[in-house]
Formats: sequence, structure tokens, C-alpha cells
Amino acid sequence: MTERTPKVSWTPEEDANLMKLIKEHGTSWAIIASRFVHRDAKSCKNRHQYLKRRSIEWTDEEDSKLRQAVEDNRKAFNEYWKLIAEKIPNKTWQQCEKRWNSIPKLKK
Repeated sequence: MTERTPKVSWTPEEDANLMKLIKEHGTSWAIIASRFVHRDAKSCKNRHQYLKRRSIEWTDEEDSKLRQAVEDNRKAFNEYWKLIAEKIPNKTWQQCEKRWNSIPKLKK
């Protein structure tokens, strides 16, 4: 049986390095993982997905895309926010709905 490596929390420096490596190598997880001492490809991929989900900053471009997506999808009530989120990379449907309801300028 293979010994498992103990879980070690990601440091802010590792997060920054991960994002830098993704910009350089895309999502070539094996290449990226080779630049870390105690991280494998799966760990790097999972951390990247976590960081994307927790990203709460919105750009003007994302706000514009959100406004357009809401307008384009008003009739699809049941799947409304899921359809909208598909048009805004790195944002979940919950983040889109929350942003829409919290920023009055978007509704103009």
C-alpha cells in the first residue's frame, strides 16, 4: 500500500506561484506540479478551481457581460442564472445572481 502524503495547507506564496505558472503554461497540471515540492497535478488543479470559485472581484467587462446575459436570457426562468453563468468564465450562477441583485447600476 502506498503511503499518503499528509495534507499541507497552501500558502499565499504558493497560490501566487500557481497563478503565475498557469499564465505561463496554461492548465498543463503535470508541468505546473513539477515546480512544487509537495504538490501533485491533482492538487494543483483542485487549488486552481478553488481559487476561481472564491474570486469575488468583478471587472467592468464581467459586469457588462452579466448585464447582456441577463437581457439575453430573461425568458429562460428555470435555468436563468445557470445559463447566465455559462457566459461569464470563472463565475458561478450564485455569484452572478448575487452580483445582479446587489449592484443597482447593472439594472439600468
